[in-house]
Amino acid sequence: MDRLMPGLIAILFGALVLLVVFVPLVALSYRRRGGFSAARFAGWIALLFYAIGLWAYTLLPFPEPGSYTCVGAVLNPFEDVVDILRRQAAGESLLRNPALQQAALNVLLFAPLGVFARLLFGRGVVVATIAGAAVSLAIELTQLTGLWGVFSCAYRVFDTGDLVTNTAGAIIGSLLAVPVVRRVQARRRPEAAPAASGPVSAGRRLLAMLADWLSSWLLAGAAAVLVNAAVLALAGRDRLVEVGDTVSTWSAIVPIVAQLWSVLATGATLGEHATLIEAVESRRPVLWWRLVRFGAGIGGYLVLAQLPAPFGLTAFGLAVASIVVAFTSRGHRGLAQAAAGMDARGLVRSDDDTRRDATTTP
Repeated sequence: MDRLMPGLIAILFGALVLLVVFVPLVALSYRRRGGFSAARFAGWIALLFYAIGLWAYTLLPFPEPGSYTCVGAVLNPFEDVVDILRRQAAGESLLRNPALQQAALNVLLFAPLGVFARLLFGRGVVVATIAGAAVSLAIELTQLTGLWGVFSCAYRVFDTGDLVTNTAGAIIGSLLAVPVVRRVQARRRPEAAPAASGPVSAGRRLLAMLADWLSSWLLAGAAAVLVNAAVLALAGRDRLVEVGDTVSTWSAIVPIVAQLWSVLATGATLGEHATLIEAVESRRPVLWWRLVRFGAGIGGYLVLAQLPAPFGLTAFGLAVASIVVAFTSRGHRGLAQAAAGMDARGLVRSDDDTRRDATTTP
């Protein structure tokens, strides 16, 4: 496996993980920080891909059972320095020195860890040093134990020199992030305390729509995986092939039911709950207008998407109309809430609110 393949694996696997954690991260952001910061969210996404990339570059490829050679350990932390000097003494080019290249790659691989420690967690060199040493030691022990006993012996060398260069990389990354932090702090303006509720922005409405789509897709996928696993375990592979289409059809009903329950119970969809958008209702009877809201929004989209062509194309039309109305409707309440005569109100919920509620509730 070349140096490019682990990166491609990290990108593909990271994309799948991102789809799973996107909605929970959005919900957590609104509840802990009272809003959503695209820059901070991008930082968390970068950390996710970095963590998976670190795993891919340090542990992959896994060897085929019975076709690998057991390797030893390098206990001298300065062995890399000795190797670099030995190759230089032999007249080898410094830039082409493989020992130097390996050491430099180890430093570069762990430099982002120090950057994340400072930018995302607000921690300095001490924490970056501890984090770099701890993560590096965990990786080296995983290699030394043959993936903690999965393989009979180590298929990659345990190298104490890697502990030094990896930790150095984390320290360098933390120091390089200092000017960025100072620049951000210099530009930051004092923010007023957020109100308990307020109007919904177009971005927040679109984020809620995206959360609705993703959560529905994940619910259907999770239902299909669970049912297929049960059929495979109880009836075997042949039966799984026979009922595959039926499982897919019935799994698509799961998000419809979940969204219907959310709208009928609260007037808001799962995505609106994630982004703390509350429905303000004035029309009666409430249950009827909540059904209208469900049919004109994510519920109608999910039902139409199950219809055969050309009727299924109406789901796309409904999605486009919803995006347009998200920008043009009063208070960015969206197509579904507008059809039901509802208004939208954005709530602010943070850790401070939770602590205050806990101290004032009898």
